[in-house]
Amino acid sequence: VVGEFKQGKSKLINALVNAPACPIDDDVATSVPTSVGWGEEPSAFVFRKGEQSPTGEGKVVRDAIPLERLADYVSEAGNPGNEKHLVGAEVLLPREILKGGLRLVDSPGVGSLDSSSALATLSALSSAHAVLLVSDASQEYTDPEVQLLKRAMRLSPNVAAVLAKTDLYPEWRDIERIDRGHLADIGDLPLFAVSSDLRLLAAELQDRELNDESGFPALVAHLRREVLGKAEVIHERAAI
Repeated sequence: VVGEFKQGKSKLINALVNAPACPIDDDVATSVPTSVGWGEEPSAFVFRKGEQSPTGEGKVVRDAIPLERLADYVSEAGNPGNEKHLVGAEVLLPREILKGGLRLVDSPGVGSLDSSSALATLSALSSAHAVLLVSDASQEYTDPEVQLLKRAMRLSPNVAAVLAKTDLYPEWRDIERIDRGHLADIGDLPLFAVSSDLRLLAAELQDRELNDESGFPALVAHLRREVLGKAEVIHERAAI
């Protein structure tokens, strides 16, 4: 899951799994790539570089941390400039959507393609089976977002776009129409308009109609059909 800063990437992942997997706050920005996968019990881990071996190879150490303290490690507020020198974090949750092998990765925001966070994100794209580019409904795609989409299409075999925060912007359908025009110039990419807040509220209230209104059923179907359902084909295409 990629995109510029403060576009709703972390909350999108939380809404997909119906759990507070990734820290979110007005002042919180993800600074360390955080993967969310299936586990029998909720747990969290961080990965850091260990001491180098005599051959110069660095060992990666996996440390367990309290799940409620995840923000102290993966957010810009808790770990400014990644001063803890982490290479990644992992959250495991007993969620049905993850049980089939789906692993969601919350990436640091991309400000420009030559920034350090962008380079880290772009390097991870080549190993991702699929990419979701998240942009909120406050405005149409910026030039950096268009460039990121083009780069993602060259690196990943399965790219889709997500228009987030539709509940905050009454004119989101106009932005969706404009963004679809941008996508048509880039390639054949699906676009999903969603509201993470409506999805989370629907889960809390067990309201199926509200869940449909959130736009998430179509996105979940895409992940199950085009990512999990075609994992072997995507893996072969990525290898080629």
